[in-house]
Amino acid sequence: MALGLAAGRSAKINRIVSPVIYLLHPLPKAAFLPIIMLVLGLGEVSKIFLVGFIIFSQILVSARDAAERAPEELVDSVQSLGASKIDVMRHVIIPAVLPNLFTGLRVSLGTAVAVLFLAETFATDSGLGYLIMDAWTRIAYGEMYAAILALSLLGLCLFIIIDLAEKLFCPWENR
Repeated sequence: MALGLAAGRSAKINRIVSPVIYLLHPLPKAAFLPIIMLVLGLGEVSKIFLVGFIIFSQILVSARDAAERAPEELVDSVQSLGASKIDVMRHVIIPAVLPNLFTGLRVSLGTAVAVLFLAETFATDSGLGYLIMDAWTRIAYGEMYAAILALSLLGLCLFIIIDLAEKLFCPWENR
């Protein structure tokens, strides 16, 4: 998020970050799963890295675009009162972009749960993804549906946490 905010507020940083985004964001990062597992092993670290790797660019793009759309008249007003760049970021930019950042987190959350399922179906013997695929191959449909439900409940709980965080950090948005 910090890199996205910096790119959205600084043309110089954006000139460096944007080409990287345009090259890496469209790539099917799940295709890197075998390489990630080869380098990081078959454990939890590779799963966490893959999820982070895939949602990084989504959150970066959301943060950058939201920071670019922050109202310049508010920035100018605060600067005319003697605010420093840090003050502008803290009192104008961050509050202006937080609702969009939470939206980006929600979108990325759906992707993250799907990637978690994918990562747990390869070269592992644990996790909900493994349980779903294992139950499917054993024709244990009750276990398979229970694991799918558990994955859905995981996503639901994470969505609720994001909603609560948004209510806490964006009280002006609560309706």
